[in-house]
Amino acid sequence: MERLDRLERTGRGTVSLEEIGESIEGRELVVATVGSGETDVFITTEQHGDEPTGTSTIFQILQRLSAGGQNTAQIREALTIHVLPMHNPDGGMRNQRVNADGVDPNRQHHYDPGSDDNPSPETQAMIDYVTDLDPEWVADLHTQTGDYVDDDGESIRASNFWPIAPDADEDAIELSKQMNWAIYDEVNDQYGFANISQYPGGTGANIARNAYGIRGYGSVLLEMTGQVDDRGERMEGMMIRHMRAEVETLLEETADGSLYDRDSELAETIPERGPRSPWPWDNE
Repeated sequence: MERLDRLERTGRGTVSLEEIGESIEGRELVVATVGSGETDVFITTEQHGDEPTGTSTIFQILQRLSAGGQNTAQIREALTIHVLPMHNPDGGMRNQRVNADGVDPNRQHHYDPGSDDNPSPETQAMIDYVTDLDPEWVADLHTQTGDYVDDDGESIRASNFWPIAPDADEDAIELSKQMNWAIYDEVNDQYGFANISQYPGGTGANIARNAYGIRGYGSVLLEMTGQVDDRGERMEGMMIRHMRAEVETLLEETADGSLYDRDSELAETIPERGPRSPWPWDNE
């Protein structure tokens, strides 16, 4: 909250903050907004409280956008970017995956707007905000536990995916695939340490990636490989740079319209991650 307040103070009017709800333990859920464009996009990070890479990444992006660096003018003029930089603050304070009641926030996105029985009030606040906003797309930032390698034995640094729920909107799926392919095509080529795969995601409508595709929005899951406790601060810095490149690719290509010229079918050519380490959770 101190970092958000600082961004608002020093951003010369470019960053605004809005409280959209509270966590189970009463911690504020705050959306930071930057830009004044007609196209709204939404980004959430740290649904799982032990996955802080996305939060660190999004603060760097907000700092860049508020400071008016290279290429930011076009982004701010074309887009209005809404960011929930810590979806699960109670879990974040405990460095645990679930919220304070032991509920996984990323399994509760199937509730209707305005529902009062969602066991994750954090997720319900996002549902209510996003459905009222009606954005072009939603991006969900995570990290994945494990050590995964491709067919050549090179480490998989990231795994991304699109909605595959049976009820997902066809236009939303197409846009989501364009988003995934843009990330793969740009970031895989530009960064020597980048090695991106398809995430082996499930079809559950309760997962953010699928739920917002069902609601008709472009939707992408971004997973960096490895938790901070496993890989150390040096690798964490690399993962932040990688994730930042992925998010900034989406922002830049949405702003200049090049995203919509992408061949969505090429997303199917992104290599599958495949199993490597034991994976304790289903339908991520």
